[in-house]
Amino acid sequence: MVIVGVLMSRHWFLSVGMFLALVPVTLLVPGLDELVSGRFGGSEAAAHGFMTVNMLAGMIAVPLFMRRLRRLGDLRGWLVGFFLIDAVSFAGMGRVDTLGALYAFRALDGAVHLPAVTLLMVAANRTAGERRGASLGALASALMLGITVGSPLGGWLVERGGTAVFDAGAAIFLVAAMLAAFGPSTDPATDVQRGSRYRWQWRRPESWIPLGYAFMDRFSIGIFVSTFTIFLAREHQVGPAGRGWLVALFMIPFAALCYPVGRLAERVGWFPLLVAGNVAFGVIFGTYGFVPRDLLPVSMVLSGVSSAFIFAPSLLLVSELVRRGHGEGMFGIFQVAGSFGFLAGPIAGGILVALTSADGRPAYEAIFAVVGFAELLLAVASVALLRAFSRQPA
Repeated sequence: MVIVGVLMSRHWFLSVGMFLALVPVTLLVPGLDELVSGRFGGSEAAAHGFMTVNMLAGMIAVPLFMRRLRRLGDLRGWLVGFFLIDAVSFAGMGRVDTLGALYAFRALDGAVHLPAVTLLMVAANRTAGERRGASLGALASALMLGITVGSPLGGWLVERGGTAVFDAGAAIFLVAAMLAAFGPSTDPATDVQRGSRYRWQWRRPESWIPLGYAFMDRFSIGIFVSTFTIFLAREHQVGPAGRGWLVALFMIPFAALCYPVGRLAERVGWFPLLVAGNVAFGVIFGTYGFVPRDLLPVSMVLSGVSSAFIFAPSLLLVSELVRRGHGEGMFGIFQVAGSFGFLAGPIAGGILVALTSADGRPAYEAIFAVVGFAELLLAVASVALLRAFSRQPA
């Protein structure tokens, strides 16, 4: 249903481009322990650092490009260039022989990949028309479908050994570059003529509403793709392919539901869906350390369902802020806030693992419970502010 909806849209280039851009993101996640710690003899901290360095580079690059958004014009050429550089970075990561060189190519990956994803969101919003929930929901589904495909594929490629996983990522980025060259025009002239079109209006309190959600949600995912995958390997002895499929069980319902949730948000509003999704996800995440191995697939599916009720409404909220004159820079700062969360997640996970390893075993149960509680607390604490904004006249 999601794929048919995307392909029938006149903006299918953007959704397919987003799909291709996100496949390489999780190609490396199932084999994090093998690709970093095993390959270079690094510690768990080194594996966490691999997930951190590209986010840091992206956080620096996105604001720089968003400040120049007025001058970028049609975004297609920029997307082509970003994808080509990303292909080079993946090819380079597969051929280095030191941890420092691996980090250098990983930083290059982050410096171009996060701006590319941000520009795809800007392009989708410019061409969405009145069906913003459906259009952005389709983009979110394509994004999550790419991550979903990347996880099991990455686990399989890691087990093949050599440079297979890195070469596959480079090839996918080359295809994305070719597709972007023939995509729809995303000239600024097609944007809604209202308010400040480009600059993020940070002095307006409502502009900060989605940032806390973006940070906390990506913080949780940062813990998930680093500490949780290591937990699966060390505590449950799940191999790379098994880890990949567990991550896929999270991502499949996430990807499948973003589009229908986006359409639902057009009818009932983003507010109730966003709050309910965060509450549910926080509760489920907090139980990860206590769930028996046989029930982990159920936890992953429930996590994916609740996440769909967070992501699609969040994009619609950002789009609504842009429509009300908060500037397209909202998409950039939304990405930066999320990236900061994803950056902080692996760092916090590594610190918590170190601090709770007094007896030789990290207190994984406490780590996941604390993160889940923080997600739940944010949702409850923000209800009044979110309700007030949702009732403001457009």
